[in-house]
Amino acid sequence: MLKAIIRFSLIIVCTGLLNYYVNAQEFKNIDEAVQALAGKDWKIKDAASDYLAQNQNESVPILKKLIKAKDDGWITATFTLTKTKDESVAPFYIKLLENNFYNKDKNGKRIIYGLGSAYGCIVLPNQFGGILAYHLGEVGDERAIPVLREAIKQGDTEVRNNAYTALYKLKDISLEDFFGMVNTEKEVNILSLISQIGNQNIHSNTNFAIEIFDRIIQEFPQARYEVAAAHFWKIQCFELLEQFDKALEECDEVLKFSDFENLTEQIEKKRGKLLLKKNSAKKI
Repeated sequence: MLKAIIRFSLIIVCTGLLNYYVNAQEFKNIDEAVQALAGKDWKIKDAASDYLAQNQNESVPILKKLIKAKDDGWITATFTLTKTKDESVAPFYIKLLENNFYNKDKNGKRIIYGLGSAYGCIVLPNQFGGILAYHLGEVGDERAIPVLREAIKQGDTEVRNNAYTALYKLKDISLEDFFGMVNTEKEVNILSLISQIGNQNIHSNTNFAIEIFDRIIQEFPQARYEVAAAHFWKIQCFELLEQFDKALEECDEVLKFSDFENLTEQIEKKRGKLLLKKNSAKKI
């Protein structure tokens, strides 16, 4: 018995040491941590990101240089730079986004996609501009509002999509504004952005999330996938509220959209779990 306790204790200690090593990796210097950002091991990358954020006086200039050049690891570097909360981050992102509203050719001119164009109909996503717009929302600096508004006017689809999201986070665009744009904004799927807001509130403000999904269902019945998805997410909402009968009703609603197998194939398994939870709740 004593040996078993000792063995179990050693396992706990070793596991703890391993987790500490992975999550609080010791790096020799800033350069070593920066190199780790380009690696494939996400745990090491996260540890490097934490290390760099904690040593921001040294790391911020290096991270900016890496991001600007779009060198390997620049995406993780962007998340790291945002994490530092350094005062210079917002102006840095703003200036970069101003020059990256759209994809450019080797001569610096905007790439035009479409039949008969040099680039054909396959549109390359503007990942760089899109990520910059996203992080301006995460930084939360109102100085970004003008450039984000301009990004919506000029930007490629991915840039515009993230600029809308950022402006919502900065409270420059309201949820009501989004509902009013659904039928007028042709390039960005505003209804999908509204659904994302609902998803973000499922755990933190469940009733508010239900209100959002109900509006999607009631006001935009023609948007079949978004309506099906709204019913699907309402299942999770009602499950969290322990309103299992309503959750089961939403399962039936989702099954009406048989052409969306990515949603319907999950329902039978979900229904079984809900029935078990419902029965367990009755016994208490």
